[in-house]
Amino acid sequence: MGRNYCNGDDLILIVDDDPTLRMMARTTLEKSGFRVEEAEDGEQALRKFIQHQPSVIMLDVEMPKLNGYETCKRIREDAIGAHIPVLITTGLEDIESLNHAFSAGATDFLPKPIDWALIPHRVRHILRANRTYYELRTSEAKNNALLNAMPDTLFVIRRNGDIVNFLAGNEAASLPEPRGDQLNIKDYLPDNVARYWFNCMQKVISQGSAQQSEFSLDHDNQQNHYELQMVPYLNDLTLAIVREITNRKRSEEEVHRLAYFDMLTGLPNRQLFRQQLADAIEFASQNGTKVAALYVDLDNFKRINDTLGHSFGDVVLKTIANRLDNCIRADDCITRADTEEPGMRLARLGGDEFVVLLQDLESEEEAVAVAERIRTELTQPVEHLGHEFVVTSSIGVSLYPRDGDNIDTLLKNADVAMYQAKNAGRNSVRFYSGTMSLRSLERLELENGLRYAIQRNELKVHYQPKIDLGSGEFAGVEALLRWHHPEHGNIPPSDFIPMAEECGLISLLGEWVLRNACQQVKTWQDLYKRRINVAVNVSSQQFFNTDFADAVLREIFDTGLDPCNLQLELTETILMNDVKETIATLNKLKKAGISLAMDDFGTGYSSLSYLNRLPVDTLKIDRLFVMDLETNRENAAICAAIIAMAHALDLKVVAEGVETEGQKNYLRNQRCDQIQGFLISKPLPPETLANAFLSNAKNPALIRNT
Repeated sequence: MGRNYCNGDDLILIVDDDPTLRMMARTTLEKSGFRVEEAEDGEQALRKFIQHQPSVIMLDVEMPKLNGYETCKRIREDAIGAHIPVLITTGLEDIESLNHAFSAGATDFLPKPIDWALIPHRVRHILRANRTYYELRTSEAKNNALLNAMPDTLFVIRRNGDIVNFLAGNEAASLPEPRGDQLNIKDYLPDNVARYWFNCMQKVISQGSAQQSEFSLDHDNQQNHYELQMVPYLNDLTLAIVREITNRKRSEEEVHRLAYFDMLTGLPNRQLFRQQLADAIEFASQNGTKVAALYVDLDNFKRINDTLGHSFGDVVLKTIANRLDNCIRADDCITRADTEEPGMRLARLGGDEFVVLLQDLESEEEAVAVAERIRTELTQPVEHLGHEFVVTSSIGVSLYPRDGDNIDTLLKNADVAMYQAKNAGRNSVRFYSGTMSLRSLERLELENGLRYAIQRNELKVHYQPKIDLGSGEFAGVEALLRWHHPEHGNIPPSDFIPMAEECGLISLLGEWVLRNACQQVKTWQDLYKRRINVAVNVSSQQFFNTDFADAVLREIFDTGLDPCNLQLELTETILMNDVKETIATLNKLKKAGISLAMDDFGTGYSSLSYLNRLPVDTLKIDRLFVMDLETNRENAAICAAIIAMAHALDLKVVAEGVETEGQKNYLRNQRCDQIQGFLISKPLPPETLANAFLSNAKNPALIRNT
């Protein structure tokens, strides 16, 4: 009701069909400070009850229309009227009438004739009792609301473990109420948890201070986690407050997983691996054993992503991760009884880089065996969505304490050894040696030198001629980049081109070659008054710049070269990545008159299915198929098939790497259109090529190395 119970605020509703009694009651109560309302029958009483909501109702039993019993009953049916004191006045003195009054909901009764002097005291007593009841009910409601809102489950426990009281919180679905045969915690809880609770209780009782900890219970085939707080209660009683924290624990586990594990493969990440390696080094230093770090990098993995897409690449990475994990689990000789599970010794550092930790080694041979088994296992074909291919690996190994006594040094030296394995031809294992650091330093110096090579005028474009096999005449040139380092001399393209791709310089170099080649050919055309075609290689990084077509057209415009004299040589990785956008870019170039060639044809994955969709003019047969076609029937058949297929699609064919008369004659018999290679000429500086191939009135046929 929420009412203040001071006399001036209390309203008494007097209900009686006798006006004299109503007048007497009003006079008596108003003199005592009460406010009064009157009703002459039950129906009027109900209306005034709703209108005024009195503090007390004095209700006569015998009334017309609606007697006192029925009126009281209807008042009690109302939510507010359920708690208003009702004082029934009756002249009846039999027990049956009193029972009837109380059954209808009366609070008390006044027998007639009424002692008017006692009425104010009787009303105050009823009000005081009702106020006390109201406050108690309000307090109980508040307590119940608080308890119902609490997530905690409460246990009151005796020293001997008896559960005196139990109150389930609103999140206690996994903690059932103790049954009759579970009124002691040793019967209610599993043995190990019950012993734990007893220990906590003994500390609470002996020390008089709260104890807080956590425990777990199995429920519905899953493990639930709880927070336990025990505090002193009364005498030998202890209050145990239990809160379920399963969701919090799972959130903490998820945060830990995100922080320390790789999302794609589920393997430990770099951060967790560094912790594991630190522990392994500490153990090895105390026990005089060895630790090996194996740095595993997949060979040419970028080509898979570029050709088949990153989703396909992700499947391959997960397959490789499973194979690596199985390799390590199979090696019992490197697993100590007190270590974590073997799978925790493998981590993914990012991209296609993995690292393996071998701990507690007695000899280097154990690491050799594991590294070689990993290398062999990864050469097994990977199959997915109808594709089958081999992903080899380059593995570098460093050993503690020989190759370093800390995390960073061991990982750095394993990385150095891995790059040495790549430089040795890939699909190999290399152990770190001190000389590798010198070579790595040289590589770093070369990379830095490459960044300034253009500014220092160290780069040159050489040109390798192409010959028409039908006429034997000069058919154009391919522009090839060369680097003459002031200290290291001529750096092979096979060394600095991959380096430029790794450090993001390849686009800059590609644009520089394109500009110089266009300028050179335009100079030759103006000087010798003849048409000269030039082919320029395009890297995937350069091609996928958003303005590639515009950049090419701008170079042509700036140099004045006829677009029909330029051919762009594209790799299959370019032509199969985002085909729709690629075709749009190629069509823009083709519309301008630029010729397009597919370079290194036959070394990719799915070239044939795209040929009739791509606006290419020329296929270039990779030198791998040409170099031994005189002795390798399979390669000879591949060359013949490529030539026949290209001609069926109205494409020209250029064979690279032609070095012998036998190769030339075979290709001529298969009607290959053009050839280039050392049989004709090595790549030449501009002035040398001009003297050999452009200055004569007639084109020399098949000039050898000049």
